[in-house]
Amino acid sequence: MKLIWAIVLLAVFACGEPTPPIAGRIVIEKSPSGAVRFRPPELVAWAGDQIHWFNDTPEPHDPGVWRKDGKFVSFLEEPITAGSTSAVFSPFARIDKANNQIAFTIQYTCRRHRNEKGVIQVVPTP
Repeated sequence: MKLIWAIVLLAVFACGEPTPPIAGRIVIEKSPSGAVRFRPPELVAWAGDQIHWFNDTPEPHDPGVWRKDGKFVSFLEEPITAGSTSAVFSPFARIDKANNQIAFTIQYTCRRHRNEKGVIQVVPTP
């Protein structure tokens, strides 16, 4: 456990900016101003970790990414219906040429509501 915290702290100091804590849940909710958003807007997850999504709005949402060719790739098999919890999305590790895990960032959006955006920072598992 100490090793995990040492890695997280090292990553924080190496980047010069505070890294959000490792989390496993994203809530889709209305902000106080009435806009629908992903909370937290930026999430850090271990590679291969599970991320659960909870839809706290009256509409379905479909988080995923837009490819360069214009096609949408959903994180989940089905949109997350109103008031429900999703299946699980697990970002897998990326491997460099030396066969080491590398950190990467996923910028995602909702297919149905393109102004809803979020970021997932995927860090190598210890």
